[in-house]
Amino acid sequence: MQFLCTLNSLPHVSFMNFFSPKGQWSQFRRQNGEYILYYLMEGAMYLREGDQEYALKAGDVFLLQPGLIHEGTKAAECAYYFVHFSNICVLPFETEGSPFDRQNPFRGFEKGGEVVRDMEYCLIPKLLHIHSEKARAQIAECFDEAIEKAKSGARNYRVFWGCKFLEILMLIAENGADAALEAGNSQLPLRTMRRIEELIAFLNEHYMEKITGKQLEDMLGMNFDYLNRTFRKLTGRTIFQYLARVRINRAKELLVTTDMKLAEIALETGFSDEFYLSRQFKKHTGISPALYSKGRIEK
Repeated sequence: MQFLCTLNSLPHVSFMNFFSPKGQWSQFRRQNGEYILYYLMEGAMYLREGDQEYALKAGDVFLLQPGLIHEGTKAAECAYYFVHFSNICVLPFETEGSPFDRQNPFRGFEKGGEVVRDMEYCLIPKLLHIHSEKARAQIAECFDEAIEKAKSGARNYRVFWGCKFLEILMLIAENGADAALEAGNSQLPLRTMRRIEELIAFLNEHYMEKITGKQLEDMLGMNFDYLNRTFRKLTGRTIFQYLARVRINRAKELLVTTDMKLAEIALETGFSDEFYLSRQFKKHTGISPALYSKGRIEK
């Protein structure tokens, strides 16, 4: 199970701390009105939430839902960070299909018929094991900085808590995406995956340039048809459909944040001229660039 979280507002963190009980310990029975995130550093934790039981180990991140009764089922030695939070939209997010459909850092996820790939949203697994030692240290460091801010008596420490918790959520989402990608690509050659990663980075960096299939084939040393089929399997789009989306998203940003003329935006985003940009923009968004720039329809 996963949760779709919005990151465009600061979460309200009511409590955040590190807990290391002496000896064996078990969670008491309660029904909380907020979300609770656990990050287990040492030992084990045995929980029941509703009708489902969980056995957590060191490196696990676990999200408890509000309104459900949870309690410990067995005592064990443990040490963990925890945070109680609210004020951000957290919705169950389940889709059928392959791991690429469920969660993929290349593809993103569907929202209103459009693939969302920005950092206003992230997917948080209910239970995730963090394998990377570097990621574990980064998450722990965010918790430590937030907790220390409160201990120091800082006046606005709760705001700092909210900021640090957003960092934690993004780190968890990134590691969850990596885990889903690794699980779904166990049969793909490592060389192919590396080439796909290089291709994604290239398209996002050089979208304003003229890009051809022959150019990509020569650059990556792979047959373009094979590359395109694999890319579509991973992202749900062909290479040039993905490139068009990158260009349109950049055009959106320029339309609402600058006073550039459409011809200038076309040049900046890799379209041959303003007329082609206008046609492609309307094809992808359903409205003209002029209407979008006026902010009459939120995309």
